[in-house]
Amino acid sequence: MIVKLLGILDILVAIIFWLFGMFQLSFLSGFMILLGLFILVKGVAFMTKPNVASVLDIISALIILTSSAVVLPKIVVVLVAIFLLQKGVVSLMT
Repeated sequence: MIVKLLGILDILVAIIFWLFGMFQLSFLSGFMILLGLFILVKGVAFMTKPNVASVLDIISALIILTSSAVVLPKIVVVLVAIFLLQKGVVSLMT
């Protein structure tokens, strides 16, 4: 149950981050900080056994947090959004 909930949240973060990064929606800046912190906490919490997914979650969180202060290249936004989206879909399938 918790895996599916976290998967849904990953999908929502991916969609919101994509919208924020592609359309430069500056009013979402504070919300992006909260979402970045959520992904960061989730990545650190699941680092009990270091795995690639947790490390990529932490990197994604740092990119999301950075995006609230710096305009990122569109390719970076797309790659992070795709990663979170696929991770969320896989979580829903298990």
